[in-house]
This record gives sequence, structure tokens and C-alpha cells, in this order.
Amino acid sequence: MESIIEFKKGGQADLGSYIDKKIKSNMNISPIQSLDKIKWDFKDSQTQYLTHKYHSYPARFIPQIPRAFIQLFTKEGDTILDPFCGCGTTLVESTLLKRHSIGNDFNPLATLLSKVKTTSLSDQQLIKIDSLIKLIEARIKKNNLKESDLPELPSRNISKLFSKEMLKELQVIKNIVKTVEAEDKNLHNYLLIALSATIRAIIESENGDNILGIFERKLNQMNNLMREYRETAHKTDIKLINGDARKLDISSESVDLIVTSPPYVNALDYYRVHMYNMLWLGMDYNEFKINEIGGHSHFLANRFRLLAEYLGDMLRAMIEMNRVLKDGKYCAIVVGNSSIDYEMIESYKHFISMAKYIGFEHIKTIFRNINKSSKYFVNGKIDDEYIVVLRKIKNSEGLASDEDFIAKIVLKEMQNFRSKVEKKPGSSTRGKEVSAKRLKYNLVKIDEAIEKINKDIKIKGN
Repeated sequence: MESIIEFKKGGQADLGSYIDKKIKSNMNISPIQSLDKIKWDFKDSQTQYLTHKYHSYPARFIPQIPRAFIQLFTKEGDTILDPFCGCGTTLVESTLLKRHSIGNDFNPLATLLSKVKTTSLSDQQLIKIDSLIKLIEARIKKNNLKESDLPELPSRNISKLFSKEMLKELQVIKNIVKTVEAEDKNLHNYLLIALSATIRAIIESENGDNILGIFERKLNQMNNLMREYRETAHKTDIKLINGDARKLDISSESVDLIVTSPPYVNALDYYRVHMYNMLWLGMDYNEFKINEIGGHSHFLANRFRLLAEYLGDMLRAMIEMNRVLKDGKYCAIVVGNSSIDYEMIESYKHFISMAKYIGFEHIKTIFRNINKSSKYFVNGKIDDEYIVVLRKIKNSEGLASDEDFIAKIVLKEMQNFRSKVEKKPGSSTRGKEVSAKRLKYNLVKIDEAIEKINKDIKIKGN
């Protein structure tokens, strides 16, 4: 039987049409069997197209993954959920495929970006941007802002990139963008994302010599992409929730498919990556920091307490996924391995293990290689990840709010993890020479984490 091609020409159209024509029409195999025919590496595929290119976003998954699951497991008019929607990849693909979608994320920048990427603007709205650019240019030339008008930047080395003149230019852009809000909220949001992308470009290139030029080029690019998106996207219902995946504001048994890539434990602090963007957009990054799942800044003295917290958080999120998913429907979770104190954290195995307690059947796990330059983490680059495919077979007996239920399952996971470390310590030394004494001390820290499970699995900020 032939395999699915690698979709080298470009992204969305050839993948979707191939699945439709070859699998649904000509191949007498089930959607589950079809998963084995896809070359999930998508090595030479175009992964950035249409509004996906608006704004850089760390550790996002490629659009071909949600697109494949949407094509195989849903029909037009179904509802797709991404409880950790990030930059909105799943939502964009759902709209392109005539599916309704729900995106949830605690990061307000993520939900704003997702909204902008899935909201079409007319040519009349885009034309207004030219006059705004001219107004910004005139205001910058006047340069009459005072230092008291500028925001106070965090005490970090990155702040040194921004001179007073750069801050004044950014403030002028922000002030002009603000004038659009009352008249046209969608255009205002669009301009905010262009401003945020400009700030990311400055930080990533460490160069802000021509901020207005960067802003204008970003808007020109977005405008062209928007026009292309309008020609391809369909009118669907899109719901964005700036909320907690551990207690979703979504009706029970209302979702036909879940495709998501949750945070990886001890891998990346999203609040740090987005701190400057959120500051300029008037968002509270400290609240996001407190509630961030798997954040690198949690439990600095004992990272294994972070693991217990993470497992509790993800278990709650999985229980909520089970609650909102219709019976017999599927959930695909994309996650990679990470490490804590020289020990490998195979998150996908924990997800599989926890799933059986909460009404999910484990269908299969797909391994895929990823481009090292496409995802980056604090603890180094990783080059593979896993797609855990689950099917809802019944409602979870335990609720996401039941702390005793959560603690009991997390305790089992942590005890199994301890046994693995005891048998084979140092599973993730990354070529470093680590003493046996140092590795043995990890068992002491894991024991401490186990003792404090009841405390650490409580939702922070509540």
C-alpha cells in the first residue's frame, strides 16, 4: 500500500487534498490506520504560510499535525478544541477546513494573536494603515515625549537593547494604535500584533535602528498574508478563551476533536519570552508567571517538585479534555521529552499512564523527528517529540477539582519515576560527567517532592 507523500510543495492544500482523495476515497483503511501512512517528520514541507507567519512564537507545533487529525477524524461543521492554543495554529487550520474551533490559553498574548490570525480584515480596513503610518512618522519627528511617558522596563539584560530614543518611537506607535481601538477593535488588535512582532524582531536581532521601518515592513507582510488568507478561509465559529486549561469554560461533551501541544516541563518560561511584548501591550505577565504550567522558574531549589506540580496540572487539564469531549471522540497531545537534574522526563509516558484513570483509551503513540532550529528550550534543543492519541471511552470518575484524586494519581506517577531513577540514574546527562553521589542525591529530592505532593498539586493563584 502506498505511503502518504511528504508534501514538499507547500503546506496545507496538498496535505488536505491528498488525505481527502487518497485515504477517504481510494484507500480502504480507517483513520487510525491512516496515521501510520503519514510521514510525520514533514521534513521538506512549508510549515509557515498565510497568517501562521504573522508572529514568531516559541515551541509551536507545525500546522500539518492538527490539519492531518482534523481531516481524518472530523467532518465539516464539527468543533475542534485546542486547550493550549498558543499562537492559534489549530484554529487557523480548522477555519481553513470549514470546522468550528475553540482556543484556550492563559497567556493573553496567545489568545490575542490567535484572534488576529483567524479574523479577516477588509481592504478598506487595511487601507487605513497607510494614513496611520504617516501620522506615526510625523509624531516621531516631533519627538516631544518625556521620560515619564515611557514604560519602566524589567531589570534584565535585554532591557539594555532599548535606548531612550527607541522607547520613544515604540511609545508613539502604541499611542497612535490606541486611537483606533474605539472605532475598529479588529484593526486595533491587528496593529497590536504588528507592534508585538516588531518588539520580537528587535529582541531576536538585537537591532532597533529603524523601529518604524520594522513596524511598516511587518504590516506590509501581514497585509499580503491577510489577503491570501481571506481567499482561503471559511466563515466558521471561533471562540477564544483567555482562561485556565485546568478548568475550561466549555460545555461538557461539546467537542468533536482535541489537538494540542501543552507546555513541556522545565523547558521554557513563556512569561520570560513574552515579557516585553506583554508589557507594551498592557498585559500582566506576573499573573501569567504564577499560573504558567511547567514553568522553568518554579521550585528552583527542587525541580522534582516542579515535576509533581506539572503532572497534577496536566492531569487536571486531561480530565477537563475528557469532560468536554464527546463519547468515542479523539484527543491528540503533542509533547516532547525534557530533563530535570540529569534525569529524562518522558512526559508522553506519564500522559499515557494517567489517561487510563480518567476515561481515555490509549490508541497509539506516534514518534516524529523535528527540526532542531524550529523549537528551542532553556535546557538545549530537542530533536524529537511524540503524538499521544487517546479516545474517550467514558467520563472521568474523578473531577479536575478533586485534589485527593489528583494527588493519588500523581503519587503513583512519582513513585514509578523514582523507581526508574533508582534503577538507571543519569538518563539525561547530555554527555556531561556527573558523579554517582550527585545522581544519588536526586533520590533524596524526589522523596521530598513525593512528601509534598498534596501541597504542590494545588492550583496556584487561587
